[in-house]
Amino acid sequence: MNIEISEEMIKNELEVEKPFLSLTNNLLVLQRPTRNKIKKVMITQPNYSQYGKRSWKMPPYPLALLNACVKKYFDTEIFDPDYNSLNNEEIVKKLNLIKPDVVCIGTISTEFYECTTNMTQLIKETLPSCLIIEGGVLPTTALKVAMKDKNVDYWIIGEGEINFPQLLEQIDSNTPNFSNIDGLAYWDENGSAKINPKSGFLQDLDSIPFPDYGKLNYLNYGNHKIKFGQGVCARAFPYTTTISSRGCPFKCSFCAAPAVSGDKIRNRSAENVLKEIDYFYENGIREVIFLDDNFFVDRLRAIKILKGIIQRKKNGRDDFVWKCCNLMITLLNEEIIDLMLESGMYQMTVSIESGNESVLKDLIGKPMPLEKAMHLCQYAHKKGMEIIVNFVIGHPYETWNQIQDTVEFAGKVACDLVSFHIATPLPNTKLYEICVKEGFIKEDFDENGKIDGYCLGTINTDTWSAEDLMILRAYEWDRINFRTQERRERIAKIQGISMEELEKWRIETRKKLGVRVINSEF
Repeated sequence: MNIEISEEMIKNELEVEKPFLSLTNNLLVLQRPTRNKIKKVMITQPNYSQYGKRSWKMPPYPLALLNACVKKYFDTEIFDPDYNSLNNEEIVKKLNLIKPDVVCIGTISTEFYECTTNMTQLIKETLPSCLIIEGGVLPTTALKVAMKDKNVDYWIIGEGEINFPQLLEQIDSNTPNFSNIDGLAYWDENGSAKINPKSGFLQDLDSIPFPDYGKLNYLNYGNHKIKFGQGVCARAFPYTTTISSRGCPFKCSFCAAPAVSGDKIRNRSAENVLKEIDYFYENGIREVIFLDDNFFVDRLRAIKILKGIIQRKKNGRDDFVWKCCNLMITLLNEEIIDLMLESGMYQMTVSIESGNESVLKDLIGKPMPLEKAMHLCQYAHKKGMEIIVNFVIGHPYETWNQIQDTVEFAGKVACDLVSFHIATPLPNTKLYEICVKEGFIKEDFDENGKIDGYCLGTINTDTWSAEDLMILRAYEWDRINFRTQERRERIAKIQGISMEELEKWRIETRKKLGVRVINSEF
């Protein structure tokens, strides 16, 4: 039964300060069909700050998408222990309060393996009969590692918007059949691993509902001022995040994006993106951070979005701003950059990767004409765009001189902040295959989830060591970025920190060679 309700009624029903829901024609389904086995579904993620890791106090966008896909059919609740850095006792208390029959736990990186297994253990110890579904990056890129966790009952490989609802329906059925669910791994009654291969990716992204954050106080996330988050530090509040495209056609050797979201770009339509922006703005949001890998691959779509935002600003939304966390600079031109600035885009993060053409072409596999990249960065920066540039050093076949080429290029490119990352052999990447084949790492390198992101070197060659890379990245980062007072002030603004915090950050980065710098809360 669909009942037309007012905004005040929604507020009372969900006990939040302001609703942030995916409504269709202002209708909310209040009565759900009777379920056989599943009375409550919890959608959650670990506390990422455990075990000395980084905290991610951002809107849990992937969890909200899954919630939007199943809330019409099941009684759901999103639980985010990361936002308030809940300890084990507090997590257990929440589990006992909600008492879910099924818990879906999302994973954003193999880096947080220990945090994830801690969470699954707490769930099983607290609610032994509760079924656990694990999805996200961990089972998608490192299924063998993920399936070592005996507390988990099912693993979803790839995108979950379709197979997560299908899995819940089968679990709830009196005669469940999991064999036809695409991209599902589980153990059968005989203890044998069953893996349904992932056959493809969702093509119609417009069919996915807008994220639904349920009872979470969404505006608390939007008003949280992130520090040290580089490209994810908001400038206008409340802010939110979204993704308008999936997939990456560039196949960089170190990147697992093609395994996670496919090697072909899939776009939401410009109309769908603008409709979501309208929805955000009408619910109080004043900045949107796009987490796309490739927002500008489809230029015509991007231009339609830019012009749509410009028109809305002319119609009274001059307080709206936005930015992209990652883009391919050479997909742009001067006209597009002008539209970006006119639409309120104030910052872009650019991944140039290397300052050596040969490394880009032969080792990384990324088409990046450096002269064009240099020109476009200079043009955008001169026009007032804040620019962050990412580089990756330490491919096993990269020479020390080629690494120095990247450092030299980083010192010349027009930007506000450069970051040097160390090439990490992530599962399901070409770099991982090369490192295993050539003996730079052991085949069971990722067996215990010790992969630690792009700051801790793991590869040693005859001409440079992992320690060399860590020292280089920390000290050249400091030398290039903070060479003038003007740059220091601009970087403090980008990072959302004071000048005193900036100086402390520099000291700690040099001291710890960039590994889990103190107070680096996201």
